[in-house]
Amino acid sequence: MFPPPSQVLRQREGTLADTPFPLLLHALMVEERTCTLELKVRQREKRITFEDGAPVACHSNLLHETLGKYLVEKGRLTEGDYQKALGESVSSGLQMGALLVQKALISPFDLYKQLQANLAHKLLDCFRWTEARYRLISDVEPPDATVRANSAQLILTGVSTVLPFDAVTTHFTFTDDRRFGQMPGVESAPKLSSKDARLFQALRQRPTFNELLERTGFDMESVLRRLYALCLLGVAGFVEDVDQRAEEVAAKAPPVVPEHAAPEPAVVAAPTAPSGTPFADDDEAARNALLGAFLSHRSQDPFTLLDVPEDVQPVALKKAFLAAADRFAPLRFHTAELKEKAEGLLAAYARAFGALSEPEQNTLWKKRRQAQREKARGTGRPTAAEQFRIRTDLLDATAQFDEAKRRLEARNFAGAFEYFEYACDIDPRPLYQAHRAWARYLMKPEAHGRLVLQELQELVRQEPALEEGWAFLGDVARGEGQWALAEDALRKAFKLNPQQRRYVQLIQDIARRR
Repeated sequence: MFPPPSQVLRQREGTLADTPFPLLLHALMVEERTCTLELKVRQREKRITFEDGAPVACHSNLLHETLGKYLVEKGRLTEGDYQKALGESVSSGLQMGALLVQKALISPFDLYKQLQANLAHKLLDCFRWTEARYRLISDVEPPDATVRANSAQLILTGVSTVLPFDAVTTHFTFTDDRRFGQMPGVESAPKLSSKDARLFQALRQRPTFNELLERTGFDMESVLRRLYALCLLGVAGFVEDVDQRAEEVAAKAPPVVPEHAAPEPAVVAAPTAPSGTPFADDDEAARNALLGAFLSHRSQDPFTLLDVPEDVQPVALKKAFLAAADRFAPLRFHTAELKEKAEGLLAAYARAFGALSEPEQNTLWKKRRQAQREKARGTGRPTAAEQFRIRTDLLDATAQFDEAKRRLEARNFAGAFEYFEYACDIDPRPLYQAHRAWARYLMKPEAHGRLVLQELQELVRQEPALEEGWAFLGDVARGEGQWALAEDALRKAFKLNPQQRRYVQLIQDIARRR
């Protein structure tokens, strides 16, 4: 059904039209690759860092995807605070996240959650880059913060909601008589929504695609998207592949031990917290301290991580390690999420202690520190990661949109369409798409009328609260002589904005014409 992951990654560069993004994401996950995936399409660029197959960072030249702008968009930061923090970040060289925590504009715990959400947002956007070229680079730039995305969950969400449908139909084909089923022996799978779970359960009856449509009651696009994602992730497949997997799982299963020979199960005591030490999960200060340390530990060298000087002696080094290990001991936390972060920190402290305890490693880290100091003074050579860094200026969809509206007001319809297209390229929000459709219509009403009507109808179906979408739909329908559609669209626009008297005048004009 799909090429093996090793074959997908054999080609170091290509196009997402030939090798779609979900296929690349899945191959990198299965092969557990540590590398950088570079994507380029027209003026847009992204560089995704993978560690052991999981995305841990994504650098892009899209302004709205930067952490500060993302927090403003989500209502977690005001535009004024963002602009002030941006200026301080540029002048001080401090990362935006660390600066926001320092200024108490966000807690470390909330920052971690927002960094995870921002990473997922940037990665999901890649699913629509079907025209992009990609390149796999072995060079990996260490991420600024310790976050990690779940590739399987990204594939399910991205294919179900973001990937253009024509890409799904192009890369997922089968005949009407093929039957599908649940794949046995799957060790890990993404979390399924109620809609996904309903479709997955229907696969137990090994249906054809048409039978799956009938049993779920979903539309064809919804079923095809989800089936594509589940088959790519290996939790569903053609029945012949399902049967083959079942035989392989059965062959690998351990022999059944007779009941009389079964040994008594050993009783293993559950781990407990240190005596007298309550769990710190509900302690906001402890939780924020843990997440703050976890977020920053990847960017710190062993000396900084253990907070010791370069001439630290063995006894002092050991005391510093024990103090750091005790500060965020995993046994102090109960929930799996916080315990995992504490375990990650403990491992980092142990690696740092081991590195500084070994004379050669200790000397190496001192040399690296010296190189960093020289670099800060402008005497050091750029690293390989810096040479590969995206140099393009940040692209601002708002600036493109504002320029497009200026051109529209000047009746430069072709120029307006071009800039609306730029804005949609950078950030495909419905408002920009509605204006792009309107500019397309004004360029050539006689040629584009039907296409724009379809475009706007689909847009308001997806975004029924978009006033501009209904207004443009009403105007285009009037131009095409579809009076009933025009009146209905303008009434919906008026309902969203009763202050706009123009809608009333147009509705009255339509009534006279009819």
